[in-house]
Amino acid sequence: MRKDYRKYLNLLDRFPYILVIVIIGLSLIFFFIIRNNLPLEFFSGTAPVVEDETEYSVFITSPINNKVYNFINLKETVPVEIKSKQAETKGFKVKVLVNGNEIKTFNSPPYEYNWNPSISGEYEIMAQLVDENDSVLSESGKITFVVEYEMGDSELTIISTDIEEKKEQILASSSYRSQNTIPVGVPIFSYKCYTPPLIDGNFAEWDNFEKFSTFEPTIKKENYTTHTDVSGTFYSCWDDDNFYFVAQVLDDVFSQDYSGNQLNKGDSITIVFDTELAEDMQIPFYNSDDYQIDFSPGNFSSFFPESYMSWPSDAPPRGTNVASTKLANGYVIEASIPWYNFINYLPSDGSVLGFTVSILDTDNLDTTELVLSSSSVFDINNASTLGTLVLIDAGDIQQSEETSEDTE
Repeated sequence: MRKDYRKYLNLLDRFPYILVIVIIGLSLIFFFIIRNNLPLEFFSGTAPVVEDETEYSVFITSPINNKVYNFINLKETVPVEIKSKQAETKGFKVKVLVNGNEIKTFNSPPYEYNWNPSISGEYEIMAQLVDENDSVLSESGKITFVVEYEMGDSELTIISTDIEEKKEQILASSSYRSQNTIPVGVPIFSYKCYTPPLIDGNFAEWDNFEKFSTFEPTIKKENYTTHTDVSGTFYSCWDDDNFYFVAQVLDDVFSQDYSGNQLNKGDSITIVFDTELAEDMQIPFYNSDDYQIDFSPGNFSSFFPESYMSWPSDAPPRGTNVASTKLANGYVIEASIPWYNFINYLPSDGSVLGFTVSILDTDNLDTTELVLSSSSVFDINNASTLGTLVLIDAGDIQQSEETSEDTE
């Protein structure tokens, strides 16, 4: 009996087709396995998105690269500002490092901070975007900046050794809040003038008197950045009739839109006196021997220079003379205050008063943005935060200076 080979031939004839089907099937299986493990962009032909460079981004907008900060006191700060959309939307933290050391961690916006460098030098700052496990998701570029402190010798009036000894004797026998003064233990000395200064809004006659310029931020001090925002220089003197002062205020944005009892809402000067300091050492509230007088330079158009006594009378002080001059970067204000505004007080050599002079800065806001004061802890509502003023008769230092100039 013959075998039928046709059925084997038909199977062999179909083998290539079967092999092709198997290969295609295996290919499809491998394709879907690989597809599930690769990003869609691999198959679309587009470039993959790197999360670290887009979604997880953090930038430093302040300081700018190679910025040089020229500071004149140790209270000035470098403004730090960080931007990160991912941190704002996802709630991640932002860390700020200077020279590799962490100076601030933000848990929420705004990412702004006024950093106070302790010494001059070159600094490198960077920011990190950090998740809840403190894993770094992204880093900013590194920014380099320089801080230079210009703290040379103070320009002080040269006073004789006898007067320096007189100062020490007055302080040794007086009660005053030494911890509030700047520097600590050093009051403001106001010298008797034998020729009253002309109240005309300039410094021409004040070189012979003691200068004060180490104002410190006290109220809303978190807004203080550098002396280029606002700073001041203050001189004073006295005679039997008046207390005199002049202040030069350097202010990058001058703003004074108020007058009368509202004038301290704009750029202005506030002076507070406590004429019975020894009796009030433990009293934090104002009483009848305390006086707050506000001075405005005006706005150099519709408002004239003026003064207003906010305490205790709530009225303009009597007989006060005020003049001012507009500067390209601020103003000068000069004034005389008759002593008869201070009830039951007569000035005398060696008199020690509670005293603070403050510079109020507004920068076009509706309220005061920052206050710099001659007392390190000044609070407008707390008399115990006042610094100290000493009235002293050093002889006719104006005449002494003129004689010295004539002999040169």
